Amino acid sequence: MKNKLFVLILFVIGAAVGYFIFNHKSTSSTDDYPVPFSHYVHTSKHKIKCVNCHRGVETDARAGIPNIDYCSMCHSTLINPASKREKIIYNLVKENKPIVWKVHYTVPDYVYFSHRRHVKLGKLDCTACHGDMTKQDSPDLKNFSPIMMPFCFNCHEQKDITTDCGNCHH
Repeated sequence: MKNKLFVLILFVIGAAVGYFIFNHKSTSSTDDYPVPFSHYVHTSKHKIKCVNCHRGVETDARAGIPNIDYCSMCHSTLINPASKREKIIYNLVKENKPIVWKVHYTVPDYVYFSHRRHVKLGKLDCTACHGDMTKQDSPDLKNFSPIMMPFCFNCHEQKDITTDCGNCHH
């Protein structure tokens, strides 16, 4: 009984600390991003699937973030970029400059998380954790909410998957 109470208290304290650390108001603007990226344009307009750009989601622990080489497969064919957004990425591709993406999701060193385990084996859709990114038109993720332990714990309980600490923490 004391162990369960201790775990519960630790869980509540961790959730509260995480909430205050991660739930601050973002003061960033689209100027803070190297590319005015739009998930909406790529996923809804051009029908590109998440796994096409975020390679490794189905095979690796970590999801990939596209580099300039990958972006150039489509963007180098634009002869006359029409919009300001297209001109920015076109110039980066033309000059072969790397894109330093702003990282939104990080996994602490003491946590083991595998995209492959969740996406390929668990058959979870990206939206289960990341929300519907197909409507996100700005690189500043307005609907961003960090993924924290209570979120994971609840999902594991709902799907009757182990919540043993050693399964995810090391």
